[in-house]
Amino acid sequence: MPPCSFGSSRTVRRILAACLVSLLTLLGSVSIDLHDCIKEWRNTKAALQSFSSCTVLAAIRLIQFLQDQKTFCSWDNRNCTDMQSILLHKINTLCTETQDLYHENMRCLEAADIYPSCHFFTDKVMVRIVNGSDVSDSLFAVTGELLDELRESLNLNSMKKNPNWADMASLHLLLRVTKDLHHMKHYGPLPEFQPLLYEITTKLNYALYLSDTLKMCWMHNHNMSVFLSHFQDVSFVRPLCTNSSWYRNPVLAANLVSIQKCLFWEGFGKLTDKSKDIFSTLSLKVTLLTVSCLIYPIVLVSFKQMTEWIQNYARNLKERTEELKKERRLAEDLLHQMLPKSVAKQLRKNKHVEAESYDQVTIFFSDIVGFTSISASCTPLQVVKMLNNLYICFDSRIESYNVYKVETIGDAYMVVSGLPERSNGKHADEIAKMSLDLVAAVRQVIIPHMPSERLQLRVGIHTGPCVAGVVGYKMPRYCLFGDTVNTASRMESTSLPQKIHISSATYQVLLIDNAYEIEPRGEIEVKGKGKMKTYWLIGNKNYSVQNDSLVCHWNPEISRRKKMESRLGSGHQVT
Repeated sequence: MPPCSFGSSRTVRRILAACLVSLLTLLGSVSIDLHDCIKEWRNTKAALQSFSSCTVLAAIRLIQFLQDQKTFCSWDNRNCTDMQSILLHKINTLCTETQDLYHENMRCLEAADIYPSCHFFTDKVMVRIVNGSDVSDSLFAVTGELLDELRESLNLNSMKKNPNWADMASLHLLLRVTKDLHHMKHYGPLPEFQPLLYEITTKLNYALYLSDTLKMCWMHNHNMSVFLSHFQDVSFVRPLCTNSSWYRNPVLAANLVSIQKCLFWEGFGKLTDKSKDIFSTLSLKVTLLTVSCLIYPIVLVSFKQMTEWIQNYARNLKERTEELKKERRLAEDLLHQMLPKSVAKQLRKNKHVEAESYDQVTIFFSDIVGFTSISASCTPLQVVKMLNNLYICFDSRIESYNVYKVETIGDAYMVVSGLPERSNGKHADEIAKMSLDLVAAVRQVIIPHMPSERLQLRVGIHTGPCVAGVVGYKMPRYCLFGDTVNTASRMESTSLPQKIHISSATYQVLLIDNAYEIEPRGEIEVKGKGKMKTYWLIGNKNYSVQNDSLVCHWNPEISRRKKMESRLGSGHQVT
């Protein structure tokens, strides 16, 4: 059978629609996940950009340079004004010295812009120093301006929304703290600096809380770790006051610069690793999504073909099953023609059928009068055709009665009632009505090679006990045994053409209903039985047989209805 087309199967369309819905759902879910992943990667790259930006690098280096110079002025007894020319020369050559801003072979991202960025800041510093009266004040003021410029370039608003900016925000706070401490070193411990110390402490604590990287760098610096207090895994700087001189320690500036460098490069490395991890994850997801999009159509096509194959297989299997059921019904019908249904049912279940004894049944025997001479005048094929017409007629008629056809041997026809299902005394009545029907029907059977002649039937009936059972294995037969069979056969052999010869036992049973016309025949000599009193069954008082041309035509519905009526014991009209 050719495979069905795609649009011909509703089931295939439904399954494919479900697969497409699942694919769209998967794509939607992956798209949302990819959107979040790309957003996280962009945020990380933006934070990483702040660490590797030439503008930021130049500003941070210049701020650290100015802080170093301010520290030198604060601890040198000479007047810083005398160093103005030297300071201007250093600032002028700073951009030349910073042409390679890198650490472990890492340069700033936009290397071509390092010189404009550096000169932009150094020009501001040189103008302020030249126009200022005090070098230290000028350094403090220009450092504050550079920090403000750095804050604008860092886009602190983005830091609030992006946790990846925590290290850069902490670095910015640390630079401001360093600037404030340098300013306090220059003027000494003044009482008005106490609010500034509170502000410094707050900035340091917030920076430590904000950045785990700063906390790690601070803890690894043994000179600075002594200023920390710890409470439930939270580290914070102890409050500062103006009467303490720890902030005037020259080592403090170097330690803060060391922490700044540690924070810068550790934060840069952490963001670099995170960016690589996110990018790797993103690449893997995109690759898997691409592979899924490529494989999914192949899977859908394969699934469609497999579903169609299964449907074709199921269709063929259904057809074969129907054919098998049909063949099985034919086999069962054939078996039911050979054996009673109850017996055939047991044989189909591989059960052994035991022979069963029946107290009273009625057996019918018949043969064709002059069959030998008729057969001698025709060919064997004509004999077969004649008997076939006769038995088709008989078989169709007996379907209307609760009887069982035992066998046919030549022209002999044997029927029994009362087995294998017991009929509660109705067996003689069923056989009697059937006999009258067959005697009338045989006159309607045409002899093909002798159209002017009509067949005549000789019938014998006897009622009595018998044993019935299945005999044989290759071709099992349901056979009857007992003297009742022999007596019924003797009744048939001693009968006359178109006569129904019944024994006294059958006569006694039929008298119960008093529904039949019966004439006594008298005593006759029966082989093996001696003298027996027998009778002729003439007819039924309740109905008459119609000898029309349709008498041998079988109507299954009428047959079943008549059989049901006969089981209920009601009389019926044979048509």
